[in-house]
Amino acid sequence: MNLDFICLRKHLFKDSIYQIDIQNEQLRLIDATSGKPKYIIKLDWSVEITWNLTGQEQAFGLKANQKFKWFHAKPQVILNLKKQLQKHVTSTDFNLFYTLTTHQSKEQNNEFEVLKKNDNTANLIARCVQKDQVDDQNIIYRELNILKLLNHQGLPNFEEFYCTQGMYYIIMEKMYGEKLSTIINTSKLQFNFRLIQSIIVECLQILQYLESINVMHRDISPENILYEQQNKKKVVKLINFSNSAKVGTEPQKCGTPGYIAPEIFLDQQYGCECDMFSLGCVFYKLLAKKDLFQGSSVAEVISQNKKCSFNLKSLQLIRVPSSAQDLLTQMLETNPKLRISVQDALKHPFINDPLKPNSNQNSQNFSQVRSERYLIQKELISLQSQKKKLDDDLDVEYFNNELPPKCQIPVMDSVKGGQRFSSDSVQENDTKFRRVSSKSTG
Repeated sequence: MNLDFICLRKHLFKDSIYQIDIQNEQLRLIDATSGKPKYIIKLDWSVEITWNLTGQEQAFGLKANQKFKWFHAKPQVILNLKKQLQKHVTSTDFNLFYTLTTHQSKEQNNEFEVLKKNDNTANLIARCVQKDQVDDQNIIYRELNILKLLNHQGLPNFEEFYCTQGMYYIIMEKMYGEKLSTIINTSKLQFNFRLIQSIIVECLQILQYLESINVMHRDISPENILYEQQNKKKVVKLINFSNSAKVGTEPQKCGTPGYIAPEIFLDQQYGCECDMFSLGCVFYKLLAKKDLFQGSSVAEVISQNKKCSFNLKSLQLIRVPSSAQDLLTQMLETNPKLRISVQDALKHPFINDPLKPNSNQNSQNFSQVRSERYLIQKELISLQSQKKKLDDDLDVEYFNNELPPKCQIPVMDSVKGGQRFSSDSVQENDTKFRRVSSKSTG
């Protein structure tokens, strides 16, 4: 794009006038007299720009030809230039534009709500990462390169990036909703099959978008999924792209223990299929109210996750629809080449079942049917050895029933789930999964 911005560099005897031009990921300062570029700066996160918006002589400063130089311009030119560059370069003066206020939440003590000094209505947060907690700043740059690509209603909108003497600030849209992990652990919301279906559909649509831009999230878990009900609409959003990467990048062990795809444990290339497995683990937790891979410590959970041994038969005893069990089985396929694709998952019978209640069934009869079904479930649980094959064609109105309480869900021994790699004991470094996070700055 061409921007007819004019700036000048002050000298002792005569000022130099330049036209600012931005195109092909380059900032060019073109000499107004000769028409030739004087400075050409490749736009990336290593380029740091300082903004001076105080006083009469407003300017921007950057390193050009290995030297830091100031370029003066009208205030509106400075603001327009900053807007054009904010998703391409690093700004250095956070406090000039933002004020930190309160923590975003108790669980996210490195995220703060911020006030934009020229627009107090902006709903923004700053993720604060201490420099000494990041071994390689390219890790931050990789995340930023992905964040600036995102353009989906279920994903965070990235604003800009600041780097100060001891802190990185990633400015993003404030995401509303509550984490699935919090909702599940506090029983704030009773999940029925229709609600679970809507959550999985939203997540699959997000995965479909990420696949279209060749991005792997690599850390899908209830902790990174937000749920909010806006009037009658259920809104699901995926957050935390600190472990994300483009397809084809160097493979790396990362993610939340208990939600990691088996191929991530191997030293081989993997793709977006890893996110489908992780979503399958989330799907299982919504259905069964317990983790697929369990343990008394992180190392034990990782060990179970790495072995990838699980038993889905317990879902039959709590009358999970056969269509849901089938989709879950295909999502948790240990071989990524055989795992169901996002496109096929969105066409699956469980996803496309309208799950509508019988309009002729009055509320009194419905409650009676629900009570009778719970009695049947209790009997099945107490008489597991005599359980019969469940009818695949469940009554449609049952899908509105709440899942049984957690205490009524049977616990079954794990069996080998098609594991295709060694089940060696977890080494010490297996418990170390990279996360770009920080301590509270408050």
